[in-house]
Amino acid sequence: MDRIGIDARFYGPEGTGIGRYVEKLLENLELIDQKNEYFVFLRTSNFHLYNPKNPNFTKIKADARWYSVKEQVIMPAILVKEKLDLVHFPHFNVPLLYPGKFVVTIHDLTKSNFGSSAASTKIAPVYLTKQNIYKLTLRQAVTRAKIVFTPSQYVKTQLVTNMKVDSKKIAVTPEGADEFYEPQLSPSEGKIKEVFGKYSVKSPYVIFVGNTYPYKNIKVLLESLAQIPTDLKFVCVSPRNSFLDRVIREAEELGVRSRLITPGFVPDEELKVLLNQALCFVFPSLSEGFGLPGLEAMGVGCPVIAAKATSLPEVYADAAIYFDPRDPKELVRKINSLTKEPKIRNNMVALGYQQVRKYSWKKMAEETLGVYNQVLEQNK
Repeated sequence: MDRIGIDARFYGPEGTGIGRYVEKLLENLELIDQKNEYFVFLRTSNFHLYNPKNPNFTKIKADARWYSVKEQVIMPAILVKEKLDLVHFPHFNVPLLYPGKFVVTIHDLTKSNFGSSAASTKIAPVYLTKQNIYKLTLRQAVTRAKIVFTPSQYVKTQLVTNMKVDSKKIAVTPEGADEFYEPQLSPSEGKIKEVFGKYSVKSPYVIFVGNTYPYKNIKVLLESLAQIPTDLKFVCVSPRNSFLDRVIREAEELGVRSRLITPGFVPDEELKVLLNQALCFVFPSLSEGFGLPGLEAMGVGCPVIAAKATSLPEVYADAAIYFDPRDPKELVRKINSLTKEPKIRNNMVALGYQQVRKYSWKKMAEETLGVYNQVLEQNK
């Protein structure tokens, strides 16, 4: 029995997309692996969220926030103490001093490609320092890792091209949207009224789900909204922070603030209702390693209009309508086509259901476990 560590400090909603990835990886590893022993490292804030059902899974407190000095200081000692045969870091923030064998997941290279527009509100000197630390940490992670996981061929190609990582060292393990696949979803009028009332939503509306970092390109959606009839609203489901405040300011400048609805965090069961009732999900992002929110929208019958950029055409294939993310007029035309031609919308809903079924968290976990076993066998 091998001892495998999972750095699960991102586990749960605070970790956003990486948190979902870690949650689903653990959930499915518990179901499929009865052989190996797992040690799951969590912070105080999310320790209570993970309660393993498989007796081979043990949770351990490692209270160090990601990207912190404390992470670099205490994580190596905590990991070494457990005498692990392999550790999986689900993000590039691998402690520089950890001496053991590990694999790492690189979800995207957005910080490399977009710099300060990725997710920073820092002044220039602070930003440059953080960017240099990021580059060092990323470089050592992909260099020292036995295997690098990516969610798409697009990210793999970026690693090979931009960082000269050996393609044989990279395993593409696409994510899934199983919990959002509900082709029979038909919320009652009462449920719709309840959810709409709670979040002050009115139909018709388009919807976006995710962080509102600058590279998410929400401004192009606001600019298109200004050119569309005034009854169409925009529901932006995103954490309340300085990035969302900036979106609100841009909406005010464009004269569409009254049509912008910002419900903050929405639990999955209520989010499914908002997605199902939307005209469409709009994903104008300039950089995505996979694009999970669009797949989740497809799973509950919401057609997707996506940027023709990065990984999105690879992941969505023919199940999305694409537009130039720099051209609000083209986005206007795409949105109007769904409004004026119900047949197009119905066709996209059907294609979306077919596309989302191609992806599975269980399959992702099975492929990941296969890599674990392959790496572990190399030293036996």
